[in-house]
Parts: sequence; C-alpha cells; structure tokens
Amino acid sequence: MVGSNVSMTLAYRGAFFVLMVATVTAPLISLLVWLTVAEQSPGLPLSRGQFVTYYVLLGVTSMLTGSWIAFYVAEDIRLGKLSPWLLLPAPVMLGAIANNLGEKVVKLPLILPLAALTGLLFWSDLQLPTDPLAWALYLFCLPLAAATHFLLDYAIGSLAFWIHDVMGLYRVKELLSAFLAGRYVPLVLFPAWAGGALEAQPFRYTLSFPLEVLTGALGPDALARGFAWQILHPLVLALLCRLMWRYGLRAYSASGG
Repeated sequence: MVGSNVSMTLAYRGAFFVLMVATVTAPLISLLVWLTVAEQSPGLPLSRGQFVTYYVLLGVTSMLTGSWIAFYVAEDIRLGKLSPWLLLPAPVMLGAIANNLGEKVVKLPLILPLAALTGLLFWSDLQLPTDPLAWALYLFCLPLAAATHFLLDYAIGSLAFWIHDVMGLYRVKELLSAFLAGRYVPLVLFPAWAGGALEAQPFRYTLSFPLEVLTGALGPDALARGFAWQILHPLVLALLCRLMWRYGLRAYSASGG
C-alpha cells in the first residue's frame, strides 16, 4: 500500500521539490531574524549555535513529522468515498497512514540536500550533538511526533461525519501549530508564565520537542516530563479517533453513505 502511494507521489515530484524548497526557506528566514535579535539582545536562553542547529534541522524534522491528511479524510466522508474502504478487511486508517508514509519517502531525498546546503552556510555555528544518546532520543521522538500530528489531523478530518466543511477548523489548527509547535518562535523564548501550558499542549510534541532534545535545551527533569507527554498524547488521540469513528460511522450509515 505504501509502495502504490510512493508511485503516485512520484508523478508530482516537481511540485514536491518546490514545496521542499519552501519548507527549508521559511526556517532559514526565521533563523536570520532570530540571529539578528540575539545580537541585539544578549542573554537569550538559546546560544547562537543552538539557534542555528534548531532552524537548520527544523525543515527536515517538520517534513518527517508532518501530516496533511485532514482534507482527504473529510473529503472521503463528505463525498461517500469512504464506502469502498469500509468493505476492505483492514482498518480505514491504514490508507491514510500509507499516503502519509508514501509522500515522506519521496520528500526525504528532496529535502536532505537542501538542509545540508543550509547547514554548510552556517557551518561555523552549527552544533550537531556528538553524543549518540542525543541522536537516539531524537530518533525515538520522531515517530511519536509524527503519530501525534497525524492523529490530530485525522481527528479534524473525522469531524466531517457531523460538520459539512472542516477546513476552517483545519486552518485554525495550522495557525495554532505554527506558533505552538515552535516553527516561528522556539518555545523556550515564550514568557515564563506560559511554561506549564506550553509544556502540556500537544503541538509542542509534533515538532519542537524533538528539536529541543537534539539541541540540548532540556535538563533531565524537563526531558523526562517531555517524554511522558510525548508518549501520552498519541495514546489519547488514538482513543479519541477510535471513539469518533465508532459514533461517526453510525451517522454516516444513517445518511446513506
């Protein structure tokens, strides 16, 4: 199933290359802004090297943990395309997972050279960890972050069982995610009074937390709490999606889908 999605995605590799350029360019612009701010405001919680490492790796991390499935889930429900999937002897979610993984297989070779080029531009400040444990923890975070993001999208798409157009909600989610996941502003730069809420909210664990782990921005206690949240969020979201589909399929059948 993943293989067929890879083949389908390859037909749009030109468009995906442009998308990957944008995925790397946006963090580069943010990096230049924050380096300028850091020069004018010494004493920020992140060093110049941590800023560079964070934003150089942000594009790749964002691609690996990203999800775009809400629209497709909602469209399948709204247009009745869900019916053939319900006849298959496998969970409907597997098709969405295959789509997500298939696109990432194609996108990864496109984005890696662009990220490497960005790293070379800031090579003197880039501080990639030398401790294998930091990389192991980062790699452990990635599938959990991807699962959290995917399940958030899947839950929003599943609202189409009851709501005709979910894209407004999806855009709100994307706006919140842009700030609360640390895409534009590293979460460590937010005011201290917001620390508890920022630590608990799920968007952090779709992007920021893996980067915080890799840049060494967390102490042992914060790291332990972060991993507890990182594991808890996809479990809760998976249960939520399961409940939504249990009751949503009743509404779908009642409407003649």
